[in-house]
Amino acid sequence: MRKIILLCLLCFIYTGILLANSHFTGFSGAPTSNGTCTSSCHDQNNFTPTCEVTGFPEIYLPGQQYTITVRYNGGQAIDQFNCSIRSGFTSLAVGTITAGEETATYNTTNETNGVHWLSEVTDSGTFIWTAPEEGIGPVTLYWAGLQGTRAYGADQQIVINSTEQGNSVDFIPDLPARFTLEQNYPNPFNNATTIGFRISRSGDITLEISNILGQKVYSLSMPDALTGQYKIYWNGVDNDNNSLPSGLYFYQLRTPERNLTRKLAIIR
Repeated sequence: MRKIILLCLLCFIYTGILLANSHFTGFSGAPTSNGTCTSSCHDQNNFTPTCEVTGFPEIYLPGQQYTITVRYNGGQAIDQFNCSIRSGFTSLAVGTITAGEETATYNTTNETNGVHWLSEVTDSGTFIWTAPEEGIGPVTLYWAGLQGTRAYGADQQIVINSTEQGNSVDFIPDLPARFTLEQNYPNPFNNATTIGFRISRSGDITLEISNILGQKVYSLSMPDALTGQYKIYWNGVDNDNNSLPSGLYFYQLRTPERNLTRKLAIIR
């Protein structure tokens, strides 16, 4: 009877340790957080860590939703991680994080709206970050996790910066010798791209973007545009601010002089 009770007690303690460990929160490494759980608790690197965080944009559109993926790239699965997104290098949490595949959100002292695994030892998962409204400026993602086990594992911290940007137009007045439409850059793109062109005659111009079916998905009209160089920063949304799906698109510059068309690709 005593052996049974002792065995049950040991199982209870062991289970409690595992559950407690899976709920360690506030260790993303962000300002005012509890540091990083990896450096506090295990702090070993028995192999080179291969964790990666993808989908967090280099340039974010205010109010836009981004699906962020956490995975390991070879080796052992990720035991647990903590992640939060702050305004620049401050303690202010920005935007909204919601759980996705295999993840759960948490709130604790000094770290609100954080995210980690729903259960320990997971290969990959996702969460959704809704970017803050305009005017916040640069933001930073802080991620800290343990790959492998507590006895044989590798700690890793990932910090990714992102800057705010909306659709905009840059103009440099000059007298270009010819009318040109440049290839967008980057291409293909995920979150934002730049379309450059020059016009040698003033007048009404329109930039139109269509899908492969010829359906117009976005247009930007510029009445009485002056002669000069233009750069259009476009974030891959339609005129209703809906994010466009992956695929091949055509962008056409329409001017009183003539029209030019090029291709671009979106990869989500």
